[in-house]
Amino acid sequence: MEYLGYFLLGLGLNLTPCVYPMITITLSLFRGSEAHTSWRAFGRAVLYVLGIAVMFTSVGIFAAFTGDFFGGLLQNSWVLLAIGLFIIALSLSMFGLYTFRPPSWLVPQHRVSHVNLFSYFLSGLFVGIVAAPCMGPVVLALLTHVSQERNIVFGAGSFLMLALGLGSPYLVLGTFSGLLKKLPKSGAWLVWFERLLAVALFSFGCFYLIIAFRWPIVPWIVPIAFTLGGIYLGWFERSAHASKKFLVFKRVAGVLITAAGVMMMTGIVSFRSPAGLVWEDYRPGILEEAAASEQPVVLDFYADWCIPCHELEQFTYSDPGVIETLGRFRKIKVDATSADSAETLDAIRRFGVFGVPTIVFLDEKGREVKTLRMNGYVSPSQFVRAIRGSILKKYAEGP
Repeated sequence: MEYLGYFLLGLGLNLTPCVYPMITITLSLFRGSEAHTSWRAFGRAVLYVLGIAVMFTSVGIFAAFTGDFFGGLLQNSWVLLAIGLFIIALSLSMFGLYTFRPPSWLVPQHRVSHVNLFSYFLSGLFVGIVAAPCMGPVVLALLTHVSQERNIVFGAGSFLMLALGLGSPYLVLGTFSGLLKKLPKSGAWLVWFERLLAVALFSFGCFYLIIAFRWPIVPWIVPIAFTLGGIYLGWFERSAHASKKFLVFKRVAGVLITAAGVMMMTGIVSFRSPAGLVWEDYRPGILEEAAASEQPVVLDFYADWCIPCHELEQFTYSDPGVIETLGRFRKIKVDATSADSAETLDAIRRFGVFGVPTIVFLDEKGREVKTLRMNGYVSPSQFVRAIRGSILKKYAEGP
């Protein structure tokens, strides 16, 4: 039953906004293939999903073996830059600026052979690498669990089921793409929907570029994407010349999407409070200083490229209840954006952190309260309730 739960978790990850744009890559890969039967298309999709499964199973085995910090490779700015440019290139193809044709070694074109069938596996493996940093708190929690178990079979099995859940929708998409030529030609709505996916994919690529250069505008990516994307999809996209009804639909959809973006921008401005928590930067010896003064500590591991980290800062750490609760705590942040300094790596290994955001609490003696560790975004009410229900509640009740 535990493995079934991991499968369902993987299936649910397809609904996250960071994973969803990967579907468009799958569509572009399978669209150019000439599958003569549904079974052949299904077989190719199986190889594609197998690549994803191998990627994540390897991560599970690696975590069980070493317990190293998850996503170390993807903390490299050059890797993030390359991924961002690649995804933007795909989105420009979907915008209709050019026809994207993957290299022949990556996607088979006509005749089926052992070599080009293997390229579907490689494609799935690559998509697994690209999607890896977007799996969110589910994967981070599973990585933590696997590293604590130190069981290779459990690590491989857990991530295999997670990958199969993540990849199962691709089997349907792969089979369906093999039947596309047998279906009637779609109208302007399909072109418009492709442009909608292009906007999402372009925004996703911009996200990687922004975190590669460490620009402090990550919280603005989604609202800007909604605002500019709504304007483009409603007024500048040209797929509905002959259909007045669809033109009306475009206008309405554009207004709604743009309005959503403006509302999100308003929310960001209103939630930005200058009276939020004041944090200290982590440095060697700072935890020992806190323990010597018998002061409890909240240790926040974060990264510039981490969206939940920005959500914590924007919504949770600006909440008056959270600010009051942490009033007697020493508040320290560990910047794991690149994790290339000896001090950061020491903190990561010392506390066994496998992803961000991770929030660690230490008592007045400098010992971690393991039951209070938090991974991923935590709402203000959950945050306060957890602390007030722990052994540190005496420090959360005010002076």
